[in-house]
Amino acid sequence: MKNRKKLVITLIGVIVLGIGLFVYQTFIKKQLHFKENLTVEINGKFNPNSYISEVEHGSVKDVACQSKNLNIKKLGKYEVTYTYKNREYRTTIQVVDTQKPVFKGLDDLTVSLNTTPDLKAGVEVSDNSLEDIQYKIDDKNLDTSKEGTYEVTYVAKDSSGNKITVKRKVNVIKKIGSDKQSNEKVVYLTFDDGPSENTKKIMDILAKYDAKATFFVTGRNQDYNYLIKDAYNAGHTIALHTYSHEYSTVYASVDAYFDDLNKVGQMVKKEIGFVPHYIRFPGGSSNTVSRRYCQGIMSTLTKEVVEKGYQYYDWNGDSTDASGNHVAVDKLIRNGTSCHDNNVMILCHDTQAKDTTVQALPAIIEHYKNLGYTFKGIDDATYAPHQSVNN
Repeated sequence: MKNRKKLVITLIGVIVLGIGLFVYQTFIKKQLHFKENLTVEINGKFNPNSYISEVEHGSVKDVACQSKNLNIKKLGKYEVTYTYKNREYRTTIQVVDTQKPVFKGLDDLTVSLNTTPDLKAGVEVSDNSLEDIQYKIDDKNLDTSKEGTYEVTYVAKDSSGNKITVKRKVNVIKKIGSDKQSNEKVVYLTFDDGPSENTKKIMDILAKYDAKATFFVTGRNQDYNYLIKDAYNAGHTIALHTYSHEYSTVYASVDAYFDDLNKVGQMVKKEIGFVPHYIRFPGGSSNTVSRRYCQGIMSTLTKEVVEKGYQYYDWNGDSTDASGNHVAVDKLIRNGTSCHDNNVMILCHDTQAKDTTVQALPAIIEHYKNLGYTFKGIDDATYAPHQSVNN
């Protein structure tokens, strides 16, 4: 009898213990565990599962999250509710701002001697807080009256105290190019609008005659961009024409022009490691098409590009291959050999449709070689022909 009583008591104890253990496991002991110091960046992405450190007897897929009280756009502490196996777990998540503002447009700057550069042009600063961030510029060490390399400091701080300091290199150089022709008899063959499937053919002809040239490239045919590096390695000069060659885009405004120029500059930098400072305006500096989009823009651009350390090159010799596609070879030769200045800069084009330009090139080179001219690529001392500005 006593044994039966003990057995009953034992069974009751086991049952009570089991029930207690079940109640503890189910209703008392936490089965969902969180990491410490739960934070999310303001205006960032809230990933509820990333805050869970352990899910007992299950996975994060079994956990639901209710975050309607969380305002990701405002700093502060917010209660978030998770549900696992019909049990709610509340935790606090703090919206914080620990990220520094970010500058854009602080590439190295090249300016001409005795100019006043706009150190804010093209510079932007943003922050994950989306607030309007102001920045300061310390240019006390910049002296544009002397050639050299200087550092200008840009500082920005958001309302949370996150501060960024960036140093920008500013190169002060002599004005590129000469406004007077040299006494040396030199032809500067220039090819606009490439690279193209004709670039290699042009380079082969130049190599045959030991002639150097200048390629004013665009961003319109980037399948052939590898030829930019090939031309550079062959000793030719790489210069900038335009990224888009869409007049309505390029000449929409001064900012639009420099945006286009910066794009083609960065494209070329990927191929040869630097941004050239020799440029040619689409249509030349004397173009009138720009009037349709922005009155007076060429008068402004011809000054600003020089102040920014570029030099633009028009031409005093013209093959006239821009007059149409597949222009007769004899016409190209006749026009391409018509200038006999000491320094001759000949306008040609490098596109798929300019096959007759390729065909005319040997005769043009031979004509000038017979007259004692050499063929060079543009360099810093090269004569820069400038046409009359008409807008």
